[in-house]
Amino acid sequence: MDLGFERVRIPVRVTYEFEVREGKLVPDTLSWRMLYNRKILQARYPGLNMESLDNSVDRTVSEELHHYLRQIGYESRSG
Repeated sequence: MDLGFERVRIPVRVTYEFEVREGKLVPDTLSWRMLYNRKILQARYPGLNMESLDNSVDRTVSEELHHYLRQIGYESRSG
């Protein structure tokens, strides 16, 4: 996370699941849950917009999961 005046790395634990048929990811079956320490971030950065942070973390997790699934051949480059 880049706050402009400080760059912060946030450890995030992710559990995910999806269905595969005939070697490909079944659309709309990918789901995940994230866990990170929001309370510490709120205490250290009281002006931080937590909704924006949650959206940013969710977007990053989504991008990384889809990248991983493409790497292992479960998603095509266009999907």
